[in-house]
Amino acid sequence: MSFDRMIRLHVLGAGGAVPTATHGPAAYWLEIDGHGLLLDPGPGALVRLVRQRGAPDSVDAIPAVLLSHLHLDHTADLTALLFALHSVVARAADPLVIAGPPGTAAYLDRLRDLYGHWVEPRQRELRVRELAPRGALDLPGGGRVEAFGVAHAEDRFGAGCLGYVFLDAAGRRLVYSGDTGPSPDLTAAARACDLLLVECTTPDDLAVDGHLSPARVADLARNTRPGRVVLTHQFPLVVALDPARTVAARSGVPCAAARDGDVFVIDGETEMRS
Repeated sequence: MSFDRMIRLHVLGAGGAVPTATHGPAAYWLEIDGHGLLLDPGPGALVRLVRQRGAPDSVDAIPAVLLSHLHLDHTADLTALLFALHSVVARAADPLVIAGPPGTAAYLDRLRDLYGHWVEPRQRELRVRELAPRGALDLPGGGRVEAFGVAHAEDRFGAGCLGYVFLDAAGRRLVYSGDTGPSPDLTAAARACDLLLVECTTPDDLAVDGHLSPARVADLARNTRPGRVVLTHQFPLVVALDPARTVAARSGVPCAAARDGDVFVIDGETEMRS
């Protein structure tokens, strides 16, 4: 197994806005060809990150933050990260990249209006990138992040919500839905990907606009045939229903329901879960 060309996903938070002992709000640590980034740091993300085996044990080791949208359950610990980097204890001096949908820069301005210099890193320059659908972010080592639009409402801070395709230098693909309802752009992005990390918020009988349920995820998987589906953003009612079994049975695609601390690896030889 090569550790040079691979995607490693640490699920720090597999739940939604209502945390449980096994499913905290959204948060993920991704390593693409050895380059790490913090994806959607919801409430408690930093504590779960530094406790996660194989992930950074210090905020100094976070080179980039990527946001799918600006709702609180996906962004709360961005403020905590900036506050931590203002401390004299933080020593890293390399730039911190913060990327997200249009409105990200204005969101950071509003945090500064609220907290002032307390959310200004003491050592590190902030480099803000706003990504429109079909925008991209190149990563060191040859990896790449590509954005696509999704069907989720954002009318407070941003101009839209995004999903992402993560590619390593060998072309392997992890697709992240972000928060979304059924979406043609998600369907196009997910087709034949190696791993689909997809939200599954509610049971089918409580399905709402802007989110997916087990039946909706099964339809998506059946139509796109990813190598594997990993369910995330699971609220307590859906967790209790064993949604992975439903998705796998209806789609014929292997499916796992993520829990906090799970690790998935795509390297062309193995796909592991711990």
